[in-house]
Amino acid sequence: MRVSTAMIYDNGTTQFQNRAGDLLKLQQQMSTGRRVVAPSDDPIAAATALTVQQSRDVNAAYTINRGAAKDSLQIVESKLSGVSELISYLKEKAVQAGNGALGPNDLKSIAVDVRARYDALLGLANSNDPQGGYLFAGFQTNTQPFVGNIASGVTYVGDQGSRSLQISDSRVVPVSNSGNEVFMDIPNLNGAFHTSAASTNTGAAVIDDGSVVGAYSGNQYQIVFTAPGSYDVYDVTAGGGPISTGSYTSGSSISFAGIQMSISGTPATGDKFNIDPGGYTDLFNTVSTFVGALENSTGPALNTQVVQTIGKLDKALDNVLRVTASIGSRVNEVQAADAVSSQADVQYAATVSRLTDLDYAKASSDVSQKTTALQAAQQAFIKTTGLSLFNYLG
Repeated sequence: MRVSTAMIYDNGTTQFQNRAGDLLKLQQQMSTGRRVVAPSDDPIAAATALTVQQSRDVNAAYTINRGAAKDSLQIVESKLSGVSELISYLKEKAVQAGNGALGPNDLKSIAVDVRARYDALLGLANSNDPQGGYLFAGFQTNTQPFVGNIASGVTYVGDQGSRSLQISDSRVVPVSNSGNEVFMDIPNLNGAFHTSAASTNTGAAVIDDGSVVGAYSGNQYQIVFTAPGSYDVYDVTAGGGPISTGSYTSGSSISFAGIQMSISGTPATGDKFNIDPGGYTDLFNTVSTFVGALENSTGPALNTQVVQTIGKLDKALDNVLRVTASIGSRVNEVQAADAVSSQADVQYAATVSRLTDLDYAKASSDVSQKTTALQAAQQAFIKTTGLSLFNYLG
């Protein structure tokens, strides 16, 4: 085979470029700390590392969601703690009001205090989150959930929704509770119906919570006083005339249609008392009724109302503590997911590192080897190009 001078130079140039290219690649790897700088360096490792990194990025997004979930839950928890403290305080006031030694002025002072606590309770129910949304409005975070006051009564205008955040690929956690669940859906003492006095009543009588003593139909009833000492009972649902009549004695039981309750105090002619189906009452009605009793009732009527108020406040406190406990469980769940996520992130990082990171010890050895190869190629080129027939002609 004839080897021309041009072939020698072309081959030498190619060898220089290959060796220099190897060193340049090693330089890039060492400067970046990565073995796989481009997918072509190791297609299988690059593809696997990309998949793992995508999983790691999703995990990081869930970490952000978990942080937001913990923040939301802890804000709700703090507000419910305030509600619990208010209910406990109101219960203390109810117990205080049951002291027979208190006079009318003392009771009115308690009423003023309870009115202020009512407003504080309403403020907590309409609490905002840091973004300005209402905590207890369900999905309608831009709508004030509780409207009204102690005179007109409070109505819940939010919805029953509970906002949620996905904290992992398999778990969605509720981060709120509707105001209806917290403040309105409080189980009645009898679990079947609730009683109330008409707002137009002019007498000084109160009705207790009542109880189921037979086959209760679930209809709505109304007790109407035709005179201070007599009453008629109407089935509002069915309509028609009175289904029962009776003579009134303060504190005595009134029974009809499988239910029983008692009215205490002095009713006026035309006073009405409602019996509405449903096993729930609301906290605001409990407090406003208590204020009315403090301002207008005395003796047995007040004592009856005090006992009812304490019982209803106990139910309300149990309900709030139940919701608070569920929030605490969700916070624990988010924290547990955080721990799992942290472990997963470490594993993802280790896998990506194993697939793409550079082994510096091996790279240093390769640099020495490639440098030696380049130097050898250079020396060989110099010697080869320096050969000439004239060197041997003498």
